[in-house]
Amino acid sequence: MVSPLYNQAEAFSRETFQCGNCDKDFSATVITWVDVSKTPQARQALLQWQFNVIQCAHCGCRHFSETPFFYEDFEQGLLLAVFPRIPEKRGEVEKSIREKYGYYPVLEFFYDMTQIWMLLYLQEHYKGNANLRSLSRLGTGEERIRKMLGFLKEDPLMIDIREALTESFLDEAANERLLELLGLAIYTLEEMLPWPRDRRCVCGTDLAEGLTCCNNRISLGGHERLLSKHYVIYCPICGEALSGASCEQCGRVYTWKLGIVPTGKPDEKFGTHGPSSSQHDTTHIDERVP
Repeated sequence: MVSPLYNQAEAFSRETFQCGNCDKDFSATVITWVDVSKTPQARQALLQWQFNVIQCAHCGCRHFSETPFFYEDFEQGLLLAVFPRIPEKRGEVEKSIREKYGYYPVLEFFYDMTQIWMLLYLQEHYKGNANLRSLSRLGTGEERIRKMLGFLKEDPLMIDIREALTESFLDEAANERLLELLGLAIYTLEEMLPWPRDRRCVCGTDLAEGLTCCNNRISLGGHERLLSKHYVIYCPICGEALSGASCEQCGRVYTWKLGIVPTGKPDEKFGTHGPSSSQHDTTHIDERVP
């Protein structure tokens, strides 16, 4: 292990690796179990792709160890068995882990490091963004975690995110595409809809009533003609960036970051949302509102 992080982990082991650069064998320490609620540094290491990075003692070349490990978040009741390389007899391995650790409220298996990176990204954004949390329909605690895990395991968008994430390490210009995809991931999770120009939800409720922050209604006066994926409205009290509103009647979430449509009310000719005055963009919401 390049850093002393393993000293703070719940479990670690000394393993032998073959360097892909000089082909010589060397020993290194890798983490096999870490609880990020006790070791937040591990969370940051995973986000920065520095977790279980090893260094050849002969040529100094650094590698990702690709060794399996357990990621625990005791505060969330979550245990992830992470296999950067899918193990042989995968079914038997999963069965034995479920039998041994099935008492965890949420137990899941990841076979792609992008999945755990994306989980941490989502958790950080929901934790740090009050506006997003107020709009969210994902619930809290275990309910939110399960919905996030379902997205990470099943949504085909994860393939594009993995490719964009890899490209972003090789080319800084690729960061823009990654940010667009991360924004789209939030829209997908929350089942958001484009902003209706008449402010009316599918159920007919006035959405402007739901555009609030700091327990105060935010007036759209002076803003409405400027609403677009590039325009940001800020709360005059706390300065939080706003991106849309949830319907107080039915809970549907609308954002102008997906574009503007004439109405959200059902229309026999054009379907649920009427004709679009702009294509639905998948551009990311600004830095404070993913």
